[in-house]
Amino acid sequence: MPTLTVSELARRVGATVSGDPDRSLTGVASLKAAGPQDLTFFARETMRGAAEQTRAGAVLAAPDFDVSGVACSVLTVDDPEFSFARIVRFFHPEPRPAGGIHPSVRIGRGARIGADVSLAEGVIVEGGVRIGRGTWVGSGTLIGRGAHLGEACRIGPAVSILHDVEIGDRVRVHAGARIGSDGFGYAAGPDGAHKIPQIGGCVIGHDVEIGANCAIDRGALDDTRIGDRTKLDNLVHVAHNVRIGSDCLIAAQVGIAGSTVVGAGVHFGGQAGVAGHLTIGAGARISAQAGVMRDVPAGATHGGTPAQPQRSWMKAAAYARRLPELLRRVSRVERHLGLDGAEREGPTEDGTV
Repeated sequence: MPTLTVSELARRVGATVSGDPDRSLTGVASLKAAGPQDLTFFARETMRGAAEQTRAGAVLAAPDFDVSGVACSVLTVDDPEFSFARIVRFFHPEPRPAGGIHPSVRIGRGARIGADVSLAEGVIVEGGVRIGRGTWVGSGTLIGRGAHLGEACRIGPAVSILHDVEIGDRVRVHAGARIGSDGFGYAAGPDGAHKIPQIGGCVIGHDVEIGANCAIDRGALDDTRIGDRTKLDNLVHVAHNVRIGSDCLIAAQVGIAGSTVVGAGVHFGGQAGVAGHLTIGAGARISAQAGVMRDVPAGATHGGTPAQPQRSWMKAAAYARRLPELLRRVSRVERHLGLDGAEREGPTEDGTV
């Protein structure tokens, strides 16, 4: 692991230094776990106590951070978390694969493999595939007929990239993802459901990251598309014909049903679900576990099921917590007035009435 001084790190991320610029650092760690040779970061005021007690050799902090209570060196930057992410790569560079093409790899007729491509053990490259310069493909991965991978991609083990899928440059796909599977499309017939052939494509933009065990369906007729720089967490499902704009962040277990259009810069919390044929406007925010059943305007924040503006949902949730007490009060009023509900004693501990 490399050793860098505080001043060397400051130059790399454009930071100013308070404290010892010559202190040597050999790694990174959290505020609580850091030792004298570690760098850590302070991102928000709730971390103040840990920052003042840290044993770290240096801490990254924003310009408004009061350094008076901190014993270590402080590197001041506009965005400590972003700078920390950059510095982690200095100490922990990405491991390179063994390189070259393993003898067990199967390459189909007409496939074109660029320079400096690494294909690990058991990779299958079907006919007509194109793989760009500098791409790495992990063991046991299938690249289907006619698929196109751009340059400098990082494809994990046991990934399936099916026929005619197009993937841009610098895309990361983690283990077990399935890209280009058939969408869920059936037509009712007298003898049951009949499969609708899924003949559309699947197009992934540049600098996209696709988490482990994601499933991205190909289109039924039109292409499924994911825009540049969009990031998918693990276990995300994108159905057929969905179009996702650039710079979206989609947390784990989100499901987006067919033919929905997601604008640029949308953020989804974990386990949110979106019905089909909707439009989520650019810059919208969808809270965790939200159930989106109507279009969401650009820039809006929605939560709850069915999803609604965040403030309305939070008010409704607060009212719901008060229902047991309100029912008890109603029962007391009914008994006092001698009404039909007088025998009701109000809700029990388990919430029944």
